[in-house]
Amino acid sequence: MMKRTALGLCVLAMLAWSAQTTSASEGVSANASTNVIKDYGLRKYDHLSKDLPHSETNTWRLVCTIPYNCHFQLWIQLESPEGKVIQFNSSNPLVTYLTPTESATTREGDQTIEAQKWISGEGAIYTIPAGVTVKAVQYRETGYDTAFAGSFQCNDNDYNILWKKGARTVYLCMRDHFYDCPDRERVGFWGDGTPELNQCFYIFDAASHQLCKELVLRKLEPKFYPGQHLEFLGEYGLWFYYLQTGDLESIRAVYDQTKTFLFDTYQSGNRKTWFDWGSKDKTDTAVVETCFMYMDLQALRKMAVATGHTADTAAIDHRLAAIKDTFDSKYWNGNFYMSTDVTTPDDHANAMAINAGLADSSKWNSIYTNVLAQVTHSSNFFDRWIFEALCTMGRQDSAMLRMYERYETMIPCSFTTLWEVYNRWWLTENRFEVGSSLNHGWNYPPLVLSQTIAGVSPEAPGWTRYHVLPKEAFLTAIKVVVPSIKGNITVDMRKTASEYALNLTSPPNTTAVVGIPKGAFSKLNSIKVNETTVWDGTYHDGVPGVTWNGEDAGYVKFNVAPGTWKVTGLGSLPMTSPKPPPPPPPNDTALEKNGWVASASVPDGVWMFNGAPLDVSAANAIDGDHWTGWRDMTATNQYPGQWFQVDIRTPQTFDKIVLDNTWALWDSPDKYAVTVSNDGTNWGDPIATGSGHLGMTTITFPPQTARYLRVTQTGANALYRWSIFELDVYRRLTQ
Repeated sequence: MMKRTALGLCVLAMLAWSAQTTSASEGVSANASTNVIKDYGLRKYDHLSKDLPHSETNTWRLVCTIPYNCHFQLWIQLESPEGKVIQFNSSNPLVTYLTPTESATTREGDQTIEAQKWISGEGAIYTIPAGVTVKAVQYRETGYDTAFAGSFQCNDNDYNILWKKGARTVYLCMRDHFYDCPDRERVGFWGDGTPELNQCFYIFDAASHQLCKELVLRKLEPKFYPGQHLEFLGEYGLWFYYLQTGDLESIRAVYDQTKTFLFDTYQSGNRKTWFDWGSKDKTDTAVVETCFMYMDLQALRKMAVATGHTADTAAIDHRLAAIKDTFDSKYWNGNFYMSTDVTTPDDHANAMAINAGLADSSKWNSIYTNVLAQVTHSSNFFDRWIFEALCTMGRQDSAMLRMYERYETMIPCSFTTLWEVYNRWWLTENRFEVGSSLNHGWNYPPLVLSQTIAGVSPEAPGWTRYHVLPKEAFLTAIKVVVPSIKGNITVDMRKTASEYALNLTSPPNTTAVVGIPKGAFSKLNSIKVNETTVWDGTYHDGVPGVTWNGEDAGYVKFNVAPGTWKVTGLGSLPMTSPKPPPPPPPNDTALEKNGWVASASVPDGVWMFNGAPLDVSAANAIDGDHWTGWRDMTATNQYPGQWFQVDIRTPQTFDKIVLDNTWALWDSPDKYAVTVSNDGTNWGDPIATGSGHLGMTTITFPPQTARYLRVTQTGANALYRWSIFELDVYRRLTQ
């Protein structure tokens, strides 16, 4: 979790964590020894930059891509003279912060060598000396021994992509403990641990619960980001875990340290207390910490009752009343909540006031209009609580739109995980932060989509009682599988202009509260359960296993026993959507790039990255790996006349190119012109012109048959260099 704008402060945080939390980290390590790391065996790469077997007369690189971000070790089969040094590493240069490039010395003859250390990324780089013949390469994937048991599918593929990328991100950030990220730093921040613990229960099988339990039992370290402790010690950490597992013994074990931290240790009023980096100096810490403290005390009260500490409830109630009775007088200004520590209203603070129940419903419209509809101070870590507040207010359309808009560069990009920073705006040298993790554990889409949007969440410890209360917004179909400890819960929701159908498979030893959302209808006429009418304005008994739960402003609700149920609301449903539909699947294929030659208007260069030279030569842009790339290092800006070209070697037909700048979003071309040639000398008029897009620039044009293609910079940008981290060329498939 990157907490400052300088990577050095992040390293200091790691050192401080090691020094201040010796007992905690020892405890994690001791517990972690019981965790099993799964060996998935040797696997084939998706793509190799060279056809094998291969050797060269100079040192060369073999770049190999993996289908998704994972933990892996490199393996190679080769024939070599004795004493040659092979180097292994990930194509993700961030791994060098923790894991230096590994090397191995050959013996004479045929042999296989496997790297000893695991690294992470979506590709591997082998550096091969002259005279060595590489015959085969593979990689060994390893990871925490748990299965992907949950799932989410809906009619809008943008959200399906977010769920899958979020799930992959969580898995990548768990091993011997929950990491904030496995490449740049592996610190056990409570802030990152909260979303990782939460999402384990919606993504993985029960094997993941051991890692969650270890975080719950971890000794608190008050000097180590105390604000993160507040985020974890209440509804979102400890009580969330208890509802999911029913593990009362762990709650009993941590009750005393939790009470001590909340009553005696935590010191309010420190504006520097970290809750989220967000926009600098705009997070309203006073309001945020008050809301989290209120929610933690509410959870502590429930823990006290559950663990037999009922004598503590009077003191807890006194503190709760002191917060509630003074909250409005301190912070409500007539339109939103704001302390005197900030000069503008903050989305963190106002969302948490709603989530904590301190903002009554009469204030919601004003908070939405004046703050939540306008302000985006929060990061992708804290946006979870903005999404949930919007859904509590019945503004799930706004929540889903906000999610789509804020993840706008992560959804279409070629990376398989979610990043630390929206749009990578957290920038330093040349507007690009070299330390910003591209797979970061504090992203929440799987949790929000499965728990809040699909609406599947426990109400009693251990899922003995849970609800299915969808907040599907403008989605028309959702299918979710939640791997509860009672068994898989499957919900399949589909709606048309006249029908809202909700199919539920509920496991044994549970009671499900199923609700038909009134807000989905312009007029709700009746509700059927398994084709029998149970409500037409009033409840009608008669379906075994179904009882009346009540009706409120949001839902008509029923209790249902274990089994398979179809609950159908009939009436009139508006079917409009404020969100643009995702693009249709492409009907084309990428041309194979092995053997192509790339060149640029400037000499190849190196980028000083993490204190070492990083190769950014033109060949990297066509090696099949979007983590390696070309970058113009001769200028710190973009200017007209820069060009990048590829020699396809033989004329081929194509009609689209994609410039992938995911690694360096802001290095996308300001403006471009595309030309083609058959001899590399004579170039015709541009076949396409336009402006670059943040991250991924797709350029289409009428079919061309040519050997060479060139992208020329026609714009100017004084802030950013020009980079291409991967260039792909496509041919449309026949219909």
